[in-house]
Amino acid sequence: MLRCFKAALCLILCPPVFAQLSRVNGALNITVTDSTGSVVPGAEVAVSIAARAFTHSTRTDSAGAAFFNNLPDGLYTISVSSPGFAAYRGSGVNVSVGSTSQLAVRLQPAGASQQVEVKAQAAALDPSDTSHSITIDRERIEELPVESRNYLSFTLLSPAASAANPALAQQQPGVEASGFSFGGLRPSSNAVFIDGVGDNDEFTGESRTELSPEAISEFQIVNHGYAAESGGAAGGSIDVETRSGTNLLHGDAFIFEQNGALDATPPLEAAPYKPDLNAIRAGLSAGRALRRDKTFGYFAAEQEYARGEDASDLSPQVVSAVNSATAAAGPLHGLSLATGFFPTINQQTEFTVRGDHNLTPRNQLMLRYAMTNTRAVNDAFGLPEWNDLSARGTSFLSDNALIGGWTSTLNDITVNELRIQAATRRADLRTGSRSGPGASVAGLVHFGTPFAGNSLRHENHFELYESISHQHHAHLLKAGIGIEDVRLRAAVRDGFNGFYAFADLPALAAAQPSFFVQSYGNPDTSFAELRTSAYAQDHWTAARTLVIDYGVRYDRNALPQTFNTTSANFSPRIGLAWTPATRWVIRSGFGTFFDRYELSAINRALEFSGAHAYQQVADGVLAAAIYRAGGAARPVAALAPSVTRPHPGLANSYSEVASAEVQHQISTNWTATASYHFVRGLKLARTLNVNLAPPLVANLFGSARLDPAYDAINQFQNQANSLYNGASFTVDRRLADEFELTAGYTYSKTIDDASYATEQPQNPYNLPAERAPSLLDQRHRFALSGLFDLPFGYDPDDGDNNPTNNFVERALANVEVAGIALAGSGYADNPLTGIDSNAEHIYPFAARPAGYGRNSLRTPASVSLDLRILKTIPFWRGHLDIVAESFNLINHQNIDLVNPVYGTASAPLPGFTQPLQAADPRRVQFSLDFEY
Repeated sequence: MLRCFKAALCLILCPPVFAQLSRVNGALNITVTDSTGSVVPGAEVAVSIAARAFTHSTRTDSAGAAFFNNLPDGLYTISVSSPGFAAYRGSGVNVSVGSTSQLAVRLQPAGASQQVEVKAQAAALDPSDTSHSITIDRERIEELPVESRNYLSFTLLSPAASAANPALAQQQPGVEASGFSFGGLRPSSNAVFIDGVGDNDEFTGESRTELSPEAISEFQIVNHGYAAESGGAAGGSIDVETRSGTNLLHGDAFIFEQNGALDATPPLEAAPYKPDLNAIRAGLSAGRALRRDKTFGYFAAEQEYARGEDASDLSPQVVSAVNSATAAAGPLHGLSLATGFFPTINQQTEFTVRGDHNLTPRNQLMLRYAMTNTRAVNDAFGLPEWNDLSARGTSFLSDNALIGGWTSTLNDITVNELRIQAATRRADLRTGSRSGPGASVAGLVHFGTPFAGNSLRHENHFELYESISHQHHAHLLKAGIGIEDVRLRAAVRDGFNGFYAFADLPALAAAQPSFFVQSYGNPDTSFAELRTSAYAQDHWTAARTLVIDYGVRYDRNALPQTFNTTSANFSPRIGLAWTPATRWVIRSGFGTFFDRYELSAINRALEFSGAHAYQQVADGVLAAAIYRAGGAARPVAALAPSVTRPHPGLANSYSEVASAEVQHQISTNWTATASYHFVRGLKLARTLNVNLAPPLVANLFGSARLDPAYDAINQFQNQANSLYNGASFTVDRRLADEFELTAGYTYSKTIDDASYATEQPQNPYNLPAERAPSLLDQRHRFALSGLFDLPFGYDPDDGDNNPTNNFVERALANVEVAGIALAGSGYADNPLTGIDSNAEHIYPFAARPAGYGRNSLRTPASVSLDLRILKTIPFWRGHLDIVAESFNLINHQNIDLVNPVYGTASAPLPGFTQPLQAADPRRVQFSLDFEY
């Protein structure tokens, strides 16, 4: 690893010169004209943020344009001067992460006035942006209602993103991924970047550090950016910039409180009364100059503690039958199902501190430390209500990250960026029962130690990223390199306690399981993955009305030698933005995006290779004999081992993306956008039992194996594909006059032949039968979010110190209303028999009932409305916000999961397709927030 960093440093010292916008900064393009509309070349232009002592200046070129790259996000003051003209000063120009703000400045003759001061506003359209993106500004982060206070929840405000299907979490407990999908791709195919470096848990695909919203300045949601800098994932990316201190002391202190007495009753709750809930979250933040105009500091911290209740919604008949069967001798002896409510606990601690230092006017340093600790008891895996307390999970996650950055303006047209990160993550997952085996009765109950859920892993990240950008006339050139070393130590104990599957309750009573699986050997693994990337790009303003992004990116993931991976991972990109008229922008583009390997799948192939550990599977008479003998503490001599192996020609998954978009500026602050996206996922990960001999009949396999030394050879391969077509329509009003709104609708369709890495077909000899709607297929989705200040009251910040004496106006004064409305069609789910009906000797099962295709079930449509009402009262040196908010205000019953188990008889089980899990009912929360 040291050699790799030395090589990287050599490249940094002699970097190539190439291009485009940064993941952590924005840009500002200013056009200067005179009163007749003629361009003014050679004008002196300066941009500044006084509170940060940040100032950059340059002169306009022959076209009257001045371009500022790598600007920190925020509100800027613009100063323009030129001989013969009155000086211009404009304030309040917003620059956002990853985007270019456009500002037109018209200078007046010197005789008209000595100086012109205005409240400047950038154009609503960005004609230089070739990709579809949405920026979530500070106002929305602070004011929109989000119960979890996880800033990534705002991702779903983009119509281009959809929530991950809850059915995915049932297939891989503890492997939650990111929680959202772009272009029908898997949630693990997204990338989150904070302050320019990765923030992904590479084992699961979810984000690592959960920062307090108080620490977030703003972030951008990019649905496949065509700049070559965008990469590291086949799906979308989230680019986050954290807050920094300023010369002005600022911060807040807050407390949120929930009580279950005010909440609605959960829709599927079988217990006799409403579950209890007491949740409190408190925190504070502060930022200031440690040395005026030179060194700045900012920190944010918050603590959550929530104690609630939950219940396994099992019928009394099922509880009685299971407890009666487990009372007899056998491996499940003494295990009884829990009844009534049991306690749940959720705790979270978040802390981040950031320091910024202006080394010189052209050199800025940044250092940030972030820590997140999360503990969930009896509610860790989001499992459906047919899981007994013994099968539920408890988790503890600890994440620590140290990030540094150095931005150097080498001259007026060249900027260099260096980012480094050292991070570590520990995840400890435990199930309620850990001493005996687990069992399931098809479609009715899961109890005991589940097959998956007990694991301990440590993931360490060391990352270095270097880029340089150079403005050359109409070309903004940029190049960069990245190196990330990820090291994983894990002990994933899937199946080590043994697991039995019963077809029905009579089979359980008769001690006749239809299936048995148990793992043996050493679950401990330790390996490293080295990722390298490089890109070169050009952001070319080919004409006043045409901008072209083009470039190429290279990604390589080096895995342990067991994996024979390809390295020719070159990604060409091109994006166009054409402005045929003042209020219109037409965009289009094409690119390929290489994905990362999901380390949970890599770990499984290493762990169950046969050298470390393996599994044994029994069915029918032999499974029953093992059960009646009290289990199999040692391997059964009559059973061949089942192993997992990588495909000999493993390749990186990637996506091919094409899009077209038309955006129109309706008025000063309103825009409307129509877009089409085509996304093709290629070489997606899946698992296949390649040791089965051809089926005896239809999908039923016999005992013959291609290699008789093994039972199942589960091959991890990249052979699956997906196809997404989606059209989106969005209306947006940017924040102005205390009103902001975004509304979007997407119609899309996603088909694939595998939706997650461990998914297996029900017949490896008939893979075309697996081509069906994806688990990530959501046909319709609507998202609306908005902020609105009632038109009453006064604003002390604007010098208004004359409040009204009218009682009604005083009551409604300084009241803000914020809301989020989401609606979507249901998700697909895969119908199953609930046992290994095809005798594939795999788990999880893949056998479907006759007449049902893959993913042919659907959950009902979902609708939710979250509303927040805030009253601001001036207090001391700041103001106090009194807040009431409700989540799922209309208390709509949103079904997340239906029971997919048909059973083995000709008629389905009574519970087939019935609701199995629902989203939260209406909840109410109150808070106080003092800001200064």
